Amino acid sequence: MKVVLRIFILLALFLGILKAASGFYEDWLWFSDLGYADLFWTPVLSKAVIQIINGTILFILLSITLLSSRHAILTYYNENLRKRLRLVEDMGTPSFYLNSKQITVFLLVLAAIISFIISFIVGFTGWLDVLAFINSSDFYLTDPIFGKDFSFFVFRLPFLVTIYNAFFPPLVLLTIATASFYFLTKVFRIHSFKFWKRNSVSVNPTARKHMAILLTVLFTLKAFGYYISIYSLVYSQEGHVIGAGYTDIHVTVPVLKILIGICLLCSLLSVLAYFLKDARFLSVPVPLVVVLSLVLYGILPSAFQSFLVVPNELEKEAPYLANEIQMTRYGYGLDKIEERDYAGNAEVTADGLKGEAETLANIRINDTRPLLKAYTQEQGIRLYYKYNDIDVDRYKINGQNRQIMLSLREISTADLDEKAQTFVNTRFKYTHGFGLTASFANEVTSKGLPAFAVQNIPPQTDFTPLSLEEPRIYYGELTNNWVVVNTLVKEFDYPQGSENAENNYAGRTGITFTPFNKLMLSLSQTTARFYLAQEITSQSRILLHRNIVERVNKLMPFIKYDGDPYAVIDNGRIKWFIDGYTTARTIPYSTSSSDQNINYIRNSVKVIVDAYDGTVDFYSVDQEDPVLATYKKIFPGVFKDLADMPSSLKAHLRYPETMFKMQCQMLNHFHMTNPRVFYNKEDAWDLAKEVSNTQTESVDPYYVIMKLPDESKAEFILMQPFTPASSETNVRNNMISWLAARSDGDYYGKLVLYKLPKTIQIDGPFQVESRIDQDPEISKQLALWNQKGSSVIRGNLLALPFAGNFLFIEPVYLQSNTSGSIPEMKRIVAVLGDKVVMEETLDKAIQGVLGETEPVTTVEPKNESVPETTSPSQDLDTIKQQLDQIRTILDQLEKQLDTANQTE
Repeated sequence: MKVVLRIFILLALFLGILKAASGFYEDWLWFSDLGYADLFWTPVLSKAVIQIINGTILFILLSITLLSSRHAILTYYNENLRKRLRLVEDMGTPSFYLNSKQITVFLLVLAAIISFIISFIVGFTGWLDVLAFINSSDFYLTDPIFGKDFSFFVFRLPFLVTIYNAFFPPLVLLTIATASFYFLTKVFRIHSFKFWKRNSVSVNPTARKHMAILLTVLFTLKAFGYYISIYSLVYSQEGHVIGAGYTDIHVTVPVLKILIGICLLCSLLSVLAYFLKDARFLSVPVPLVVVLSLVLYGILPSAFQSFLVVPNELEKEAPYLANEIQMTRYGYGLDKIEERDYAGNAEVTADGLKGEAETLANIRINDTRPLLKAYTQEQGIRLYYKYNDIDVDRYKINGQNRQIMLSLREISTADLDEKAQTFVNTRFKYTHGFGLTASFANEVTSKGLPAFAVQNIPPQTDFTPLSLEEPRIYYGELTNNWVVVNTLVKEFDYPQGSENAENNYAGRTGITFTPFNKLMLSLSQTTARFYLAQEITSQSRILLHRNIVERVNKLMPFIKYDGDPYAVIDNGRIKWFIDGYTTARTIPYSTSSSDQNINYIRNSVKVIVDAYDGTVDFYSVDQEDPVLATYKKIFPGVFKDLADMPSSLKAHLRYPETMFKMQCQMLNHFHMTNPRVFYNKEDAWDLAKEVSNTQTESVDPYYVIMKLPDESKAEFILMQPFTPASSETNVRNNMISWLAARSDGDYYGKLVLYKLPKTIQIDGPFQVESRIDQDPEISKQLALWNQKGSSVIRGNLLALPFAGNFLFIEPVYLQSNTSGSIPEMKRIVAVLGDKVVMEETLDKAIQGVLGETEPVTTVEPKNESVPETTSPSQDLDTIKQQLDQIRTILDQLEKQLDTANQTE
């Protein structure tokens, strides 16, 4: 029986070890399967080396310290503590009596445990700081105070902080514990708190030498900490300035230098205490450092700031405000923004109209929110298919750049019938989504629904760039669970009449079920199903981490990733684009973002994930980014150059919306480069506002295809309008500027800020919304629709720069109040200058604001009265006809303007 019990215990212990190692083994298999073994081993080995080095040093220091007090501890325990705990001798035999060997082992084990815990934390959290310190790249930009390259603050200073935090806190605790022990055991006695007097403190020679060693090391480390604090002032947030201000430079820096000298002096006194019997060499330095630190470092700078700087703050802080402005603009890439003037209220002339044909031909009238509902209702096909969001991009269709809105039809096993949510179904059968739905941004059907460019299952399209050869989606935004493929169970492909089409996975990735892999994967996933399920064979594979954002985060967690990837069709396959950001929080003087603990960001990485087999490619976009250059040194061969990206994928690069939003938020204040103007916030901006479902909210940036002012052709841009900042008593919604981020070709990543004249009033989106509401005919029509069992949905109001003016376009949807109804586009509102019209089609609305037009009709619309727009089956001739129609409208308007000019 004892043999069986021992075998059982050994087996349990063995399985426990395997269980603990199973996650590590699974990760190694997964990284290797994707071809990124270096991304697995570099952090693992780095953490191990750092932990060994740090742990060894800390163990030696702790061991020396603890063993130095070994005799005192042993004596105190055997002669005092045992009696207090009543651990007395029994029948002449000592009870719980410790000898020298036992206490030595105990102290060494204690030192080892403490060292392991601290070194594990340091190695786990600080490994990247160490590698970045070793492989740092220069910024070729120096801070204005200390004259050091920014690489010191981004890569070297964090390493020094890591070293300091690894040793100083545990040594402080150890010193306090040791001093307390000596005090309790009366080895160390305080006779008077006048420490500068002889015999105020008494301590035996062994304890004196022990404490002298501890305090010598501690004061030296504290001096090092004050040295770090001097350079850390560039992150200070005291006063009105981000970074070192007037008080920091003129008071805090000298104080820290004085404290460094005092700590080094105290360290020297502690060395003398080791050799001399005078206990004052121990008792005086500690309170001296504590009191001087409190007074000089804690009180003096605050008092100086309050009484001498604040009364003359602008005058004294102006040079440091200039530093904050300059470095914040650098940190967020605002210093590279090209500024241009834009009239904003120019009269639309015949010459101005000639260059706007491409802009008019690409006006987006489909709104993402109603569009997602339409996709779900019209193209969802089955309950288990789900669309996550709408992605906006552009494709070359018959030689013309067309804006396309698409969404992938992903699998959602959570939406299966509860009885159908079996292990086999959720893990073996329903493994992937299928295809996508796409529509043109500027087209709707006669019913006001999106004109599909790709639809149905299997996907159908008349446009070659949108055709799919591999429509299966094993990796996406909603694929949150692992699945097993190539089992004896055929995978569900798509519904097909009374039966379902089935398929087997044939991708390059996936972990195979070798006997040992099966054991370790079973332990890692805590399931015995891999053994119990007869469907799994030696050819089966498990697909892990299928959520694409989770996938890339696991591969490279030190890059920040955009939470909203977008899908593209590339040579018949679905590819995911994920924007990766290199960030830092230690750029001198740079202001931290309000919602992220960073003050530097670059969109330096583009990640491509194949939706079918989950392969991942990292491309370096910004070759000037020192942070990325450092990562490339740490992980050689992982990042591919942008030049190696296929041209078919380059055509879909777009400026990331998340980073653009952050830049816009910072631009609200940091477009002001004059310190005085910045201090008083005289010219602060805000994001333009609009009305959405009766709520006022900030306008989100939007992608459009348009011709920028003074440019020769239309391009794909991301834009954001700005208004002056408002207060509760002074609300201002006039447009003051707009920012454009370019995405095409060599202009990718270029930012252009168009500033409007400050001396004239130019309506912003919110004011245009108010004008629409105040138009009697439009207001009457919208009120009429809202009273008949339907709800009016107003889409995003687009503010499009147009011939020196602004053309505002807003789609109007009508949705029945019945459950599951689809919003249908019924009208297009267009605003240009003082003209506001609402028409059934975009062409009529544009013609209405550009030329003479009939008043807006107020009759109830009928679907059949709305002209059918171009369907997805249109060919090159149809597109040419559309452009010809636009040119005809422009020619007519040009003639009208010429006639008006001649009459004048």
